[in-house]
Amino acid sequence: MAKFEVVALALAPERHIATFIAHYRRRGADRIRVFFDGETALAGDFEGAEVIACDDGFWRDLGVRPDSVENRQRAVYDLAYRTADADWLLVVDVDEFILGEGSLPDLLDTIEPGRESVIFSTVEAVYDTRHDLSQEYGAAFFRKSYGKPFSSILPHLFYPGCGGFFTKGLLGHDMGKHAVRTGLEGVEVDIHESKRGGVPFQAVQTRSLLLAHYDAISLDQWRAKWDRRLAVQDTMEMGRKRSLQSTIYSRARRLGAEVELFRRIYVVGGFQTFVLRSLNLIIPNKTNDLTV
Repeated sequence: MAKFEVVALALAPERHIATFIAHYRRRGADRIRVFFDGETALAGDFEGAEVIACDDGFWRDLGVRPDSVENRQRAVYDLAYRTADADWLLVVDVDEFILGEGSLPDLLDTIEPGRESVIFSTVEAVYDTRHDLSQEYGAAFFRKSYGKPFSSILPHLFYPGCGGFFTKGLLGHDMGKHAVRTGLEGVEVDIHESKRGGVPFQAVQTRSLLLAHYDAISLDQWRAKWDRRLAVQDTMEMGRKRSLQSTIYSRARRLGAEVELFRRIYVVGGFQTFVLRSLNLIIPNKTNDLTV
C-alpha cells in the first residue's frame, strides 16, 4: 500500500493544528510535519506529528527567511520533499482536509507509475442560516467550484453586492491542492501543483476524494485571519478578487459590519441551497469528524 506524508506551513491556534494532525492521522498519514511560522513557540504536545518552529535559527540554517508567506511555504515544501520518507508528499494548509469515504493510501496506490502528481479538487465550507457561526468547523455544506457561464452570473445573483469576490464560485482558491510522488529529480514543489523546469506536471485530477477548505473555520477565526492580514499587509501574491475581499473587509471592520459581511458570503439560505443543489454545485457536510 502506498505511504504518504503531509506538510503544512501554519500560523494558527494550537487547537487548529491539533485538529489538522488528528484528521490526517485518521487518514493514514505515515508522517505529518507542520512548520509553525509564528513568533511564539507552541506549548502543546502534538502526538503523532512533528511541529517545527520556524524561528531565526531555522531560517538561518535554511539560508534566508523569505518575505512573503507564499515563498516561505515553497521553502518548507522543498525541505519536506528533500527529506521525505514516504512514497508521496501531500501539500496542504491546516484549514484543508480530505473529504470522502475512500482511503487515501488506496487511491495513491492506483496511480500509474508514469504519473507524478495527484490534484484534489477544492470544495469550500459554508454555513446555513440555522447554525451558530461561532462553532468551529460547523459548516453545513461544501460549495463546489464551477466554470462559465455560471461563474460570471451566479455569484452576483446569490451574493448581491459581493459577487465580485468569487472566483469560479469560491471565495478562496479554486485550484485544489496536490500530492507529489517523492524521489523524483528536479521537482519544484509549489502551493497548488509541482513543476519541473517551471512546467507543471501532467497530474491526475481525482474526484473520488475532495479537498475540504475551511476558508472560514468560524466567524471569530475569519475575523482574526483578516485582521492579521491587514496588520501584516502580506499581499504579494493575493489575487485581484482576494484583494477586493481585503478592501471590503477593512471597510466593514471600521463600520462594525463584519458579521453582516460574513453572513452574506459564507451563509447560504434555503433558496440558494436549492438552486445550488439542483445544479450539483453544493454537497452536505455529512461526516463532520473534525474533533481531536
